[in-house]
Amino acid sequence: MKPWLNLSFGLAAAILIAAQPACSSQSGGGGSGGTYGTGGTPGSGGSSGNGGATDAGGTIAAGGAAGGNSGGTAGSKAGGGGTGTGGTIASGGTIASGGTTGGMGGATGGSNGGTGGMPGTGGSAAGGAGGSSTATSQGAGGRTGGAGGAASGSGGASLTDGSTGSGGRGSGGTTVTGGATQTGGATGNTDGGTSGVVTCPDLPGAPKSPLYSITANGAPLFVEKMTNFGSEMQVHYAHASLSGAGTASIAVTVSESFSSYKLSPKSRQISATKSGNTVTFSSGPNYLIFQPDAKELLFILLDAEEANPPHVGDANVKSLADSAVDNTGATLVTSKIQSAIDAASGATQNVLYVPPGRYKVGELWLKSNMTLYLACGAILSGSSSTGDFNTGSGGINIEGMQHSLIRMYQVKNTKLLGRGVLDANGHAIRAAGLNASLLKIEQSSDITVDGIVVRDSSYWNTLIYRSDAVTIQNYKVINCRPTTTTYNNTDGVDFDESTNSSLSNAFLYTGDDGMAPKNEDSNGTINTKNITHQHIVVYNNSVGCKIGTKSMGQSMDGITFKDIDVVKAGRAMTIEAYDTAVVSNTTFEDIRVEAADSMLINLALDQPPTWRTAADTGSYKDTYFTNVSSDAKQVISLHGKSSSANINGVHFKNLTIQGKAVTSQTDSDASWDINSYVSNITFQ
Repeated sequence: MKPWLNLSFGLAAAILIAAQPACSSQSGGGGSGGTYGTGGTPGSGGSSGNGGATDAGGTIAAGGAAGGNSGGTAGSKAGGGGTGTGGTIASGGTIASGGTTGGMGGATGGSNGGTGGMPGTGGSAAGGAGGSSTATSQGAGGRTGGAGGAASGSGGASLTDGSTGSGGRGSGGTTVTGGATQTGGATGNTDGGTSGVVTCPDLPGAPKSPLYSITANGAPLFVEKMTNFGSEMQVHYAHASLSGAGTASIAVTVSESFSSYKLSPKSRQISATKSGNTVTFSSGPNYLIFQPDAKELLFILLDAEEANPPHVGDANVKSLADSAVDNTGATLVTSKIQSAIDAASGATQNVLYVPPGRYKVGELWLKSNMTLYLACGAILSGSSSTGDFNTGSGGINIEGMQHSLIRMYQVKNTKLLGRGVLDANGHAIRAAGLNASLLKIEQSSDITVDGIVVRDSSYWNTLIYRSDAVTIQNYKVINCRPTTTTYNNTDGVDFDESTNSSLSNAFLYTGDDGMAPKNEDSNGTINTKNITHQHIVVYNNSVGCKIGTKSMGQSMDGITFKDIDVVKAGRAMTIEAYDTAVVSNTTFEDIRVEAADSMLINLALDQPPTWRTAADTGSYKDTYFTNVSSDAKQVISLHGKSSSANINGVHFKNLTIQGKAVTSQTDSDASWDINSYVSNITFQ
């Protein structure tokens, strides 16, 4: 993350290119053909399948390699297609793998054998779009086939949950609903120079962007417009993944003419080319923001490959599809999903797998010793009725924020994983009078949240309260960000009275603070300590990296912001701890600021909030700013309140503003505002 393109930027759309989704397809190596194919030895896989052997760009594109004959006569065409040749012209591009016939999908494969992809034409028709069967949990054609399934084209769109299609996890679609689409291929080049691109199935009912279209390695990505943000900026985004090493070729076409554009973060140093209304560039895993002229924002988020995702058919996995849950979003399914969550807790099948589809829900409570896995293409979509967010009691009420879309309350060893989406429908429920978070983790420990997209919270998006050992990573936050008012309380991620926890590799688009650890309780029974925020892109209206304003208790120690790109913020870096705690050993390191509306740095003790009572007796000790660079020459304000409520130790090392090194508190290359209650300011 280093300085980059000289392109102009404002507010625009969003592409999320996420780590390889669970429904993505890999090469056809141990493919279909045997595990449940009748008439043969189980699990012998695609010993003779040739799916994708000639796929110059790819991992071995699905459709063939999974189609082994060793399953016996009845199973010989199970899964990915015994004759699929794997997309001979895939080579990283427009004609995804899958084979010209797309595979028979296990027409006779197994006692529950579905016809997972009979008509799928994985070649020029972009994958198993015709994977039209509904292969059941043991049906052939699921994870291993279904007419080009995951690795081919646009993925057999209606192949529903063919979880263990004959032949294990070979090519043709890791799981469900046609799986993801893979173009290119991670191992197509011996030098690893070209990465495969794996997209998720389109979210049901998602409005297509009229402004932006995108291709990755020549294949189209779906770009959604967030129309539910109402009068505020309606951002756009697409969601996909990279597989393997190397880079993918991205082309963004704008339906309207434009003269200039910006691609952020600049630190990525991406070289882009404009031809007409199309901008092209190559990128590895990245979270990017594109804006032509002053048009709406487009987010381009590329994650690294997802490691060891669960699959339906694994011994510890239970599919939500087995519970006959409506996946169209037409009916409220909170109680059915809650029952499935309750059953997973501590069970042998303790992974609840949510296949692609739209699930309309109210408040859900995760339990201990379980995993909720959202497959790519799955969305838990919040109800518009505020009464549906009152399904249980317990937990703290902060600023009216008692409830949440997803709750973890007094749980341990709980995971929320996948490449799916949580949408709180916050713009609507806040208008109806409800302040609710999207994810609320309270009095819990050993928690992992990895990979999901979380969007449209009505209040703080993610709150971690009085919890320990919480890891949040590969996390994409898209909230409603006001353009007509200053802010709207939609923080990104707030650790509150929590310890030994981290947020890493995240994208935070918020209407209020991006990150704001706090101490909430005046009793001070737990003090925030050892919180790390690392490798994050933030774009918001208030503060990018903040501590406070609430700082009850005795101390807040060891909070770190590292490797952060502040693309836009009201203030870039702030401590506003207006209560009783001593805030010590705070680190802002490797911070790159592109735009700050009012302040670059704001350490304040003399302007307590007007919206609540604050003791304002705390102090700040040893705050470190290391390798901080800013394109904006905005004020650095350091204000203590008194001889006791003061700031002691502000340490600058390698501070540059507009490319110029700042070496003292009188250096005119910076803009300073320092009062008499600040001491021990150092420079290196």
